[in-house]
Amino acid sequence: MRLNRKAETAAHLRLLVIDGAFRDDAFHAPRPLTGMPASMALTNSNNAADVCPENSLGYPGWRVVAVCHLGVLVGFATVFIYSFSLMVKPLQEEFGWNREQIAQAFSLAAISVAICSPFIGKLFDGFEPRKLIATFMALFGVGLASLAWLTPHLTQFYLNAVFIGIAGSGTYQLGYARIVTSWFERRLGAALSIVVAGSGAGSFIVPPLVQHLLVTYGWRHTYLILSTLPLLIGAPLTLIFARSSRIHVTKKAGEIEAAASTGVTWRQAIVSRSFLLLVFGVCCISLSENGALAHLVPMLCDRGIKAGDAALTVSILGVSSLAGRLLLGWLLDYLEGSHIAMFSMLAAGTGILFLAHAQSFHSAAPAALIAGLGAGCELDLIPYMLRRYFGLRSFSTLYGLVYSGFAVAGAIAPLLLGRIYDKTGSYTVILSIFSGVTIVAAVSMLLLPAYRYAAHSAVQGSSIASASESVLTTETGASLEGN
Repeated sequence: MRLNRKAETAAHLRLLVIDGAFRDDAFHAPRPLTGMPASMALTNSNNAADVCPENSLGYPGWRVVAVCHLGVLVGFATVFIYSFSLMVKPLQEEFGWNREQIAQAFSLAAISVAICSPFIGKLFDGFEPRKLIATFMALFGVGLASLAWLTPHLTQFYLNAVFIGIAGSGTYQLGYARIVTSWFERRLGAALSIVVAGSGAGSFIVPPLVQHLLVTYGWRHTYLILSTLPLLIGAPLTLIFARSSRIHVTKKAGEIEAAASTGVTWRQAIVSRSFLLLVFGVCCISLSENGALAHLVPMLCDRGIKAGDAALTVSILGVSSLAGRLLLGWLLDYLEGSHIAMFSMLAAGTGILFLAHAQSFHSAAPAALIAGLGAGCELDLIPYMLRRYFGLRSFSTLYGLVYSGFAVAGAIAPLLLGRIYDKTGSYTVILSIFSGVTIVAAVSMLLLPAYRYAAHSAVQGSSIASASESVLTTETGASLEGN
């Protein structure tokens, strides 16, 4: 009888090691293990914060997070996007293209990302991401370098943009989020916020760097210098250091299926209310964020603001975005994601509305500060909410699908703003409409249900593994004693 109880407890602990955490409904306490005294379960739950390895800076997952942060900083989501606005006027002066024609290149790159992301996500769900990411990083660097040899033929510019978008689809948060979710459960929000903060840090660094390079070396050499970031930093660091946690990516013979298989299929997820609401919110904020970002520098310069002050405004938006991502990402581990999403979208919509009417640096700077607090937090929310609602089984595939919606909206917005500007000479009305849509999306986030795969403060990670090892050792000893 005693051996049966120990065998039952060991079986439950094996399942917990595979699943990575005690899981239950989002508003219910963790269930105690069958065969485990209630007092022991209560003690483990109360002491979880002390024994959870993710709380320690020595946990190897945090080193992986730092590398992923640097990877995002030198990838498509930062280097290409935050440099593009500064390249509009140099390209216009060099080749005589209008702003709509130049914006089409941005849109083509974004559409390429949108088309490729679900397929790239499928690859990340099936294979070790770091090798794939390193390859895409190298290709992205080559694509950036090729822009230094642009000619007056728009077709060449557009083909380069498509290539950059295809390569860039493997360098943004999609693959890095997959790696990080294999390392973290209880501190997932904080970890993801540090990773996606790479684009926020890049938005602070890239605009003034590009502005300096443009003045000093010209736009062709600027593209060559920018290409060294993914080639010499992103690709090698990712390949060497950004490994996934073994418990999530290995399946040894005779063992139960790994934790990466827990969750729903992508076909089940895409018809759920949670998924549809997330896609709607992400698309709305993308319209405002990417539309404003792609035209921000020329818009401010048209209003008499100096190019240096315009670049500084972009940097203020980036710094604010960085702070917002870190703060709101940390709060995701303690508050409901729907409330974080609502605040993020309200801030982004309000800030962009103020930017649309800004006539001086003194009015543009605080508007950028407000917009930055919300703009970009969707990059924390997408992976976190997908993990909590749908598990890890099709995580990267779903991330790719959501990002496709984000990228399509991001492709349409700059093109639409460019066309309206060319016809009316103003960005104000269309940006005001985009900001209003974003505020509507913010309110809709309150319709999101409770998490399905909520993190609990019960024993996790190595503490579960240690408990399992202890029980298995006892069980083995008792079995030998019985024999």
